[in-house]
This record gives sequence, structure tokens and C-alpha cells, in this order.
Amino acid sequence: MKKLIMQTKVLEKKSRYRIVRILVICLCLALIAGCGKTSSKKTTEEEGSDYVDVSELSRLNSDIFAWIRIPEAGIDYPVLQRGDGDDSFYQTHDYLGKEDPKGAIYIEAANLNDMCDFNEVLHGSSPSDGTMFAPLSKFLDQEFFDEHKYIYVYMKGNALIYYTFAAYLREDTRLLEQYDFSYASGCQQFLDEIYSRSMSKIVREGWENQVQPDNFIITLSTVDPSSGKQLVVVGCLVGDVAGKIDRYVDYGDPDDF
Repeated sequence: MKKLIMQTKVLEKKSRYRIVRILVICLCLALIAGCGKTSSKKTTEEEGSDYVDVSELSRLNSDIFAWIRIPEAGIDYPVLQRGDGDDSFYQTHDYLGKEDPKGAIYIEAANLNDMCDFNEVLHGSSPSDGTMFAPLSKFLDQEFFDEHKYIYVYMKGNALIYYTFAAYLREDTRLLEQYDFSYASGCQQFLDEIYSRSMSKIVREGWENQVQPDNFIITLSTVDPSSGKQLVVVGCLVGDVAGKIDRYVDYGDPDDF
């Protein structure tokens, strides 16, 4: 079984990212500057700060490992992973572990909380008050999608930038069960789903078939209240301030085992 090691150095990476490279450099510099601030620690009570101190937040709840921000969509929340592996807990509890029907933004136990999986799937509800992941529905509007390109994820000692390249409705299935992302073949199967022709899908112009199994993606997932389908917004990693995001890409055949 052949394994290829791939390190993410996206600012020097493949030519298909040249169209966003200058913008990403500027954004990374801004993130580095933000991560260096010590007088503006963002907690859930300090709205308006431009710095997220994840270490401080994890003292409130050790399940907090990151913070996601999409400013234009009004998404600005901690990201959690339940320490005991109960993937249903944060469907009905807030970021402090208190009962709340809106839940929290979380990843499943099957995902790595260092964001080094091929596909990090973040789940959130879509309550009627427009909070949590309800604003993801805005990305189904072509004009909004075209104008809003970046997803920011802050972690302990790192900050990541993802470039949104797809948004669409799909059957409400568990992605981490439907596709085996531990193999390149499973990664490609999901990418094929994204790139398959459909009137309801939005794929950013010029990005068709450009993201490959050796990239890193983030999938923001919620249930669309109007259709009952799963609404996903997918982004590709284009900025890794600390250079920590890497993994082995297994091009072997999973049927061999």
C-alpha cells in the first residue's frame, strides 16, 4: 500500500490557486497580526473583538477546540467535539454544556479536532431566529455566494482560511459514514458528488474539478427547514498561518483489506 505524505503550504501551492494567492497573503498577514494581540481576547461576551483566544475559551469548556467565523453571514461561534464521543450531545446543548434546543456548532468523534482530516464536517442547527448555521441558506443565492468567499477558523496557535467553492442541498445523510475519507478514493467520491451536474448546486467558476483528494476541505452542514434536506457549504483550505495542517494521503484500495 502506497502512502504519500502531503504537507499543506498553500501559499506556494498549485497554480490553480493563483487567482486567490495575493488575497490570501493579505488575509494571513491580518490573521497573524490578530493572533498576536493580547489586549483583545474574544470570549462569547466580548462581541466585536477581532481576536479569538481559543485557549481561554477551552477553560470554560474543554470540548471547545476552535472558533468559526463568517462575518458577512453572521456566523461567529465556538466549535466543539464531545470528549466522551457522544455526537448527539451538542445537538441539544450549548457551548457551555447547558440544555439548549439550538445546540452548538460541533464535529463528530470520527473527525480529528486538529483540522487535519480531508473533510472536516461541522454541524449546526438552523433555528427560526436566524442564529447558528441558519445563515448558510444565504449561500444558495448566487449573488451572495459570488461575493462572500472566505471561512475563518481560529485554533490554539493557528488560524485557517478556507475558500468557499460549493453550496447545495443534498439528501440528509451522514457524510462521514457515506464516504470513507481515510482513502483518496473516498475523498474523490465526495468531490465527484460536488462536481456532478445539478441545477441546485453552486460551484464557484473556475473551480470545477480543481480540488483534489490531497487538499483539505471543510463542510458546513445543517438541515434546511423548508426542504428537510441537508444544506452544505464547502470550502478548500487556502491559508494555514502556522503551517500545521498535513496528513498522509492513502491511494490504496480499501477493498484490499
